[in-house]
Amino acid sequence: MRLPDPADRESLTDAENVLAFLQQHPAFFTEHPEILSTLVLPHDAGGAVSLVERQVQRLREENRALKAQAESFLESARGNERLISKIHVLTLALMSAKGPRAVIDLLARGIAEDFGADRVTLLVFAEARRPSKATTEFVGRESSRRVPFESLIHSLRTHCGGLDILQMAALFDGTAFEGSHVLLPLRAAEWDGVLAISSHDPARFNAQLATDFLAFLRDVLTLLLSPWVAPRA
Repeated sequence: MRLPDPADRESLTDAENVLAFLQQHPAFFTEHPEILSTLVLPHDAGGAVSLVERQVQRLREENRALKAQAESFLESARGNERLISKIHVLTLALMSAKGPRAVIDLLARGIAEDFGADRVTLLVFAEARRPSKATTEFVGRESSRRVPFESLIHSLRTHCGGLDILQMAALFDGTAFEGSHVLLPLRAAEWDGVLAISSHDPARFNAQLATDFLAFLRDVLTLLLSPWVAPRA
């Protein structure tokens, strides 16, 4: 085993002393700017650059990173603005729709176009005020299809991601739908339900998805469907 050279130990001690001094005197180079031009650092591309040049290079890199981040924020803001506009238009259209069938079909088309969904499924766990072929989504308060969503409805929390076997069976009549989903619980004074937005893309709807806009549509849908729900017996 090679013993440390006394000169190495002394060099290390000197370096530690210099580092400690600079940490205790952060304004040292400001007070002595002439030293900056004499300090030389190795460069990745070969040769050497002064400490001033290295600092300028680092500032430029940080500036580029900040600029890219700002552009990303701006693009996200523009996307949100476009989405808000689409939701505004869809909401006005929903409010003008006549009857539950028109509301449900219009909502499904709007969500498919604005959110890139492949399928939109609605289950209303209540009886329709006027049962007909136009109200097949009203599956009744005692429906067994409600069971897989009880905790979701109770919590009123939006779920993004995959579905379990029971949820998939309840939504798609036993047909498998691989991909990703958003489950929006619906709850009113007289009824509850669930709105499922599905994509074949497993990464389309994940836990990082912002669902505020969808929650707004959920609330609008709840208000529009309530008059078509039969009161409890």
